[in-house]
Amino acid sequence: MSMSKRVFILYTGGTIGMGHSDPNDPSSPLVPRSWENLQEFMPAIQEDGFFRKEKGISIDYHSLDEIKDSSQFTTDDWICMAGEIEQRYDDYDGFIIIHGTDTMAYTASGLSFLFENLNKPVVLTGSQLPINDPRTDATNNLSNALHIAAADAFGLPVLNEVVICFNDRVLRGNRATKMSTNDFEGFESPNYNHLGDLEERIKIHTHRMLPKSEGAFRVHKQMNPNVMSIGLFPGLKPKQLRKLVEDEQIDGLVLKAFGNGNAPTNAEFVDLLKEARSSGTHILFITQCFHGGVHLSKYQSGKVFEELGVIEGGDMTDEAALAKMMYVLSKSTDSQEVRSQLLENLRGERNY
Repeated sequence: MSMSKRVFILYTGGTIGMGHSDPNDPSSPLVPRSWENLQEFMPAIQEDGFFRKEKGISIDYHSLDEIKDSSQFTTDDWICMAGEIEQRYDDYDGFIIIHGTDTMAYTASGLSFLFENLNKPVVLTGSQLPINDPRTDATNNLSNALHIAAADAFGLPVLNEVVICFNDRVLRGNRATKMSTNDFEGFESPNYNHLGDLEERIKIHTHRMLPKSEGAFRVHKQMNPNVMSIGLFPGLKPKQLRKLVEDEQIDGLVLKAFGNGNAPTNAEFVDLLKEARSSGTHILFITQCFHGGVHLSKYQSGKVFEELGVIEGGDMTDEAALAKMMYVLSKSTDSQEVRSQLLENLRGERNY
């Protein structure tokens, strides 16, 4: 087995590369800095550093035309990132996307669907503190991401999927959600155990990995943006949603229901969902709870919505449900096909 591996790093921005707008004023706002600035603080990835010199890993870089805070990203940015990797897919063994933490779980979920028949690791990472901060978590996260992206060079199993590598953990991208703005842990995978633990010894849990895909790799270049995600709450007035439902541009509605999929069963709310369904809006119920998922048949209130044609989101995260709805609706408008695809476990995003 050749130890020479090629890794491509796509730099999109995020806290990891931020610096003060006024270098002489530590209280000035943080703004994105260049990839060149970021590299200065990561000796291990430089020409004579550990990864290149000791492990023989070839590392190439590219920055997006506009380096942004991840809160500014749209689905067009996901498609742009996917295209950057598509162009280089045959030339590299693994990929790293350096990304802001705010929407990292959304991007990871979106990319997991856009990449069809992915058989190489695509690793998203970033940090809670800028790389030039003396207590930064950036160098550890980036080092760990390189171990996963160039797994063969370290004798590790190769993950053929989109993952998030953060604070000594490897999480399936479409199972992750941001948990903290200040804890170095940052992300958690509430309904699926970690794919890997990067402690003193790295352990990849091979029984949790996705199987290798048989088909040819391709990138789907479209997401349906006409999707909304709304959380239910006590006292929500259906008339507040009526304008949304009456808008024919809403093709998909992700409703964050209570518990196992419970929601108000008063006539006004039920009639509203009936209207939405009859106008062609697909409705997916997920749970607001951190752990567990939706079982519409468990309670009487859930059965009401099951009969309306509401689709169970199982134990999907909000990020995965939204991204999956956008992906599925961009491929088909046939009601049965959409329902079938949303219920199917396409990329390991749901257990049921």
